Amino acid sequence: MVLQKTGIKMYEQFIEFTDQIFWEGYAEQLAKETPERFQFEYNDFLSTYQN
Repeated sequence: MVLQKTGIKMYEQFIEFTDQIFWEGYAEQLAKETPERFQFEYNDFLSTYQN
C-alpha cells in the first residue's frame, strides 16, 4: 500500500485504512460518536505513515 504525503490524501487513506480494518463506515461513525478518539487515531496514523 502506497500512502500519499498530502493532507487530504492522508485523510482519505486513513478513512480507507480504518474501514478496511473494521467495517465500511467505521471511521465516519467513530468521528461522529467519539471525535476525540477519531482525532487520536488519525494523529497516530499520520505520525506513523508521514515519516
